[in-house]
Amino acid sequence: MNNWDEKWSQFLRDSESKHKYAAFVLLTAYLFINNSINAASSWTEFSRSDNNSVALWEPYVWEYSSALSTALLVIPLIIAIRTLDQKVKVGATWLGWHFAFASLFSVAHVLLMVAFRKLVYLFSERNYDFGIWLNEFIYEYRKDVWGYITLITFYYIARFGYQRLIGEASPITRDTSQITNDNVASTLPDYLLVKKLNKEFLVQVTDIQRVEASGNYINLHTHVGVYPLRYTLGRFCEEGAHQGFMRVHRSHAVRIPAIVSISYEETGDGTIMLNNGQSVALSRRYKDDLKQALAPNQ
Repeated sequence: MNNWDEKWSQFLRDSESKHKYAAFVLLTAYLFINNSINAASSWTEFSRSDNNSVALWEPYVWEYSSALSTALLVIPLIIAIRTLDQKVKVGATWLGWHFAFASLFSVAHVLLMVAFRKLVYLFSERNYDFGIWLNEFIYEYRKDVWGYITLITFYYIARFGYQRLIGEASPITRDTSQITNDNVASTLPDYLLVKKLNKEFLVQVTDIQRVEASGNYINLHTHVGVYPLRYTLGRFCEEGAHQGFMRVHRSHAVRIPAIVSISYEETGDGTIMLNNGQSVALSRRYKDDLKQALAPNQ
């Protein structure tokens, strides 16, 4: 990756905790803007009739109650979808669960929407009548299922693009050669797959010289570039021990063959120089373990 790619990917990873809030705000804004347009269109249709008995504010209450209900259901819905994707592979069972989610989403949406409308109408002289429940629910169900399909389609497209922008590395499982960030193995594979925009390439694990913790990711530093991996530093060092990786600091790990020299301070901490010219902080907590690991090579 070039410097611009690395800086952009790092910015996205550093601000990852804010992305879900930004996405929720954008979605909510879209819902209310879209429903405002729908309400205005409905009022235009009502006002054309000489026998119109609908007040100006009513179409907006109807539309905004729907938008608010959808916004409130998005967060638990996304959590459910993420859990599903982690436990069930794409297939008939996966589609069945999505059908169940869509149905539950519709029921919850209708109940919340009607409750909000009735609450608002309590403060007016008018009465709200949802109509015949079965007929109206079937009507709303068709719309909600289509809305659910639209929502999850956008979610999967956005997630795919987001992972590509970050340039996230993924372990390659030995048995199926399938890529997964949730692969739990006792040792790291020999290669990691990096997907970056319109290209994919392999990174040999032994080319990684140092590892740095960065929020929900760890950054893998090679002589070519820096690649994020959704691992904890402790897990990476544990699985990569046979390939020479060792933790030397709360936030850093190095590959032992990449070490050129070590200098110590009076406090007991130190600095590790690597063969690429970079330095890594050494905590006195890990100093003895590192000396023991280097002893056979001395």
